Amino acid sequence: MKKNLPASVLFVVLCMGAALGEDLVKNAGFEQAGADGLPSDWHGAPNVYSRDSAEKRSGEGALKYANADSTAYVLCAQQVALTPGKMYEISAWVKTQDITGEESGATLCVEYSGADGKWIGGCYPRGVKGTTDWTLIKGATGRIPPEAAHCTLSCYVRREMTGTAWWDDVSITPIAERPLSSMLMSPNYRNQVLGPDPEPVRVRCFTTLTDYGLQLSDVLFAWRALNTADQSVVAQGELDPVPAAETDIVVDCKALKDGRYTVEITLQRRGGEALATDIWTVSRISEIPERKAYIDAHNRLILHGEPFFPLGMYWGTVTPEQLDIYAQSDFNCLMPYGAPTKEMMDEIHARGLKVLYTVKDLYYGTSGCPADIQSAEDEYARIKSYVEQFRDHPALMAWYINDELPLDMLDRLSLHRQWIEELDPHHPAWVVLYQVDQVRAYLPTYDVIGTDPYPIPHSPPSKAGEYARTMTTALCGSRALWQVPQVFNWATYQKNEADKAAKRAPTFEEMRSMAWQSIAEGANGLVFYSWFDIRRDPATPFEEQWAKIKTIAREIKEMAPVLLSVESPPDVVIEPAPWLNVLVKNVAGTTWVILVNNSQDTGTAKILAPDGPAAIIEPASGQPVPLAADGVTAAVEMKGLDVRILKLDWKR
Repeated sequence: MKKNLPASVLFVVLCMGAALGEDLVKNAGFEQAGADGLPSDWHGAPNVYSRDSAEKRSGEGALKYANADSTAYVLCAQQVALTPGKMYEISAWVKTQDITGEESGATLCVEYSGADGKWIGGCYPRGVKGTTDWTLIKGATGRIPPEAAHCTLSCYVRREMTGTAWWDDVSITPIAERPLSSMLMSPNYRNQVLGPDPEPVRVRCFTTLTDYGLQLSDVLFAWRALNTADQSVVAQGELDPVPAAETDIVVDCKALKDGRYTVEITLQRRGGEALATDIWTVSRISEIPERKAYIDAHNRLILHGEPFFPLGMYWGTVTPEQLDIYAQSDFNCLMPYGAPTKEMMDEIHARGLKVLYTVKDLYYGTSGCPADIQSAEDEYARIKSYVEQFRDHPALMAWYINDELPLDMLDRLSLHRQWIEELDPHHPAWVVLYQVDQVRAYLPTYDVIGTDPYPIPHSPPSKAGEYARTMTTALCGSRALWQVPQVFNWATYQKNEADKAAKRAPTFEEMRSMAWQSIAEGANGLVFYSWFDIRRDPATPFEEQWAKIKTIAREIKEMAPVLLSVESPPDVVIEPAPWLNVLVKNVAGTTWVILVNNSQDTGTAKILAPDGPAAIIEPASGQPVPLAADGVTAAVEMKGLDVRILKLDWKR
């Protein structure tokens, strides 16, 4: 079993930079006692938190948490002065005794809010639970938002947990952001340079010199490509001057023999000092292998030789009776949490459906991992058993390998993706994250990525489009996105009636808008959450919500040929508006414009088609959209959360 990081992915130290300046925490070692039994400068519930002079890592004291009530959720905190625009590392040494519960345990966090007291964001490192010796917990913030007026550092144990924990030597220090980050644009799938006449390797480089007092004119890029077998240099060059903070390094691969190559890109001062180096490894394969499922250069899933738009739902346990209901819809796949047996995979295949097969829980020490998995060797053995059993099954579409596990597990997550590729080169690996701002850092861990915004009822539906757009931007449109829109009622996860009453299922208009927002902002597939939740909704009958969801699925399926088209559309411009998500596609000379209102308010979308369409038709109603007197512009009135799908026929 290989335990090294995969050679075909980004191999970069993800260090955020050197610490800058003094620690910002008062009484960070809990040496001074306060009058209420807590350490001085810290505020919390004295019946849960206290200063402990018997158990400490260093010095004379530590912060102690002792709680036997799983409903009690309290933090011990202090205000800290963080500077907007700066980045910080937060850390603490933590020890635990019998910390139990489903969450990740004892940890720390920093949060920021505006002048109005509303939460803006924060940094939440993964904690420790069970019984552990002193363990260093740390994380790094993004840049503190300019609107952050109040910042709070907290030591705490996650919700619905009990036991005893201690903290010592808490720290917040400013850090410099790494001056170089990069994104492998091409190839976009498994870093494989394929075919006799391949596209060049293209790496997009992002320079961030804010923390170094440098300008672009002070730096240059030096790059080289090496054969990994003998470390011989096969190509090299410089980019000087650096034209912009976002620029591409391009390496021609046509003359390269089959094998593995590393592309090293170094950002350096003009005097020669290296500031940062990124290393990408690619495989040159001149003869394209036969594959059952893969991602093409346009981020489409190619399944058995044909473009395929995944349209599915999350499931729990699969039964034939429920499959019969599901198979009568226009969904084409499902992701069952309960790993299906061969018999059930056969049942799924018999109904013409595909499976995203889960191996996401097979990380020892994490919540949900089977108790008999206690090592990386155990993880590999279990994954191998699933892959060998199902990699040739006709129902298999992809592997689901990570559900929101944290970035501090990067090496382990990357290794699982490598195992999947080695054991089954025929199917991609999909992950889903809530960490939408870190999707580029997770690059070594996936072939396809999704995020799961569930905004209803407490956030606007526009969050669906925002998540997809954030990912598309971060990944430069160069990775497949299978998004996870909300169709469930949060009430199914509440324990008391008052909390249940405060939730509701999303409406048809909200679900439809959120689905199309995701597609308009770059999603190449949708896996809705979730089948099992709509079946147990305490307020909305299953039949009622399922009918709405089926209608949305039917509309998306009917548009799949359009969504999968890679033809270049003619010049059609839609005036940007924050409430509007737009997608323009072209199929066999017909242009399609998809307009999505992501707000509850009405609006007017303005279309400019300089080539002058003969007509603009809305197929759903059969009605034309009137062109203005100039023959090239049109105004489309849109209700709140409206989706308008328009067809532009051109003059011949």
